Amino acid sequence: MFLLPKGNPLFENLAATKLKLPEVLTKLSNGGFTGYASFVFQTSTVILVFETGKLVSALHEEQNGKRQTGFEALSALSELLVTSGSGALNVYKLSKDLTMCIHALLQGDTLYKAQELKLIDITSLLAKIKSDKMNGCLRIYTDEHSAMIFYKDGNPLGFFHDGSSEIETSSSESQKIAGMPGAKIDLFSTLSTEDLMGVNLLEVTNIQKIWDTSVALHQSEIEKINRDREERDKKTAALKLAEFEEQIKIIVGEYIGKVGRGVVDKALSDNGGNSCLIDEAGSVKFLSSIERAAKLLISGTNTKLMLEKLSAIITVAKSEF
Repeated sequence: MFLLPKGNPLFENLAATKLKLPEVLTKLSNGGFTGYASFVFQTSTVILVFETGKLVSALHEEQNGKRQTGFEALSALSELLVTSGSGALNVYKLSKDLTMCIHALLQGDTLYKAQELKLIDITSLLAKIKSDKMNGCLRIYTDEHSAMIFYKDGNPLGFFHDGSSEIETSSSESQKIAGMPGAKIDLFSTLSTEDLMGVNLLEVTNIQKIWDTSVALHQSEIEKINRDREERDKKTAALKLAEFEEQIKIIVGEYIGKVGRGVVDKALSDNGGNSCLIDEAGSVKFLSSIERAAKLLISGTNTKLMLEKLSAIITVAKSEF
């Protein structure tokens, strides 16, 4: 994303995570705002350009250079506001003429793109911009430096370069970059300010519906994630409980013998399944069932030792589930 002139900042670094898109757009529209709003997220940026409260362009650009405009850009912004855990809103007020140039830079017609400056008669190009009374932006850049010249009716409105935050009246930096090896240009044109005023994305786009859809989809995704997590937790708990049940059977088998597994199965069945092992009341009933069966099969001393061992591991298990 190009660096843009900041103009008069109305908001800077406002946390985007708590913002609702319909409310933001309504506020800027009703206030007759002219300028641009920049939503900066970790992996992408969205620029909204306003002319006297009318949303004349929307651009979403990802780090890989992929771009979306109009409805798609607004949908992407809505999704980012709903789902991102970070992000910042910056709002800068500009003159109508400069706003027109920003629109040209972001979404205007591309007349030249990455054209090497040494292959162009720049004097003739500047003369054509003037004679055609062009509205737009000429970007001059190298891999390390960049400058922009904004035009209205073929006349330069001002100059902007990397490292500055304001529109400047001097062309020295632009001329300096133009003289560097490997310098290239982009040239973008757009409609006049008056023609742009006929465009308003807010009138042809249902912002509330876009927002509600994003919220609903996000909520649905959260619910699915929660369901999946609960299912995984249940499976993990069931597996862990089955392993604990096997420990119980091994201990009982050590004292009672081969019939020990059957004794445990019967006690579990009588007390609602292996979940009783980690239930306060259920574990007491389970141990009572084991004790009754053991008294018929082994000595009282061994029964006591077995129950003490079972009670100890059941107590530990309760704290782990």
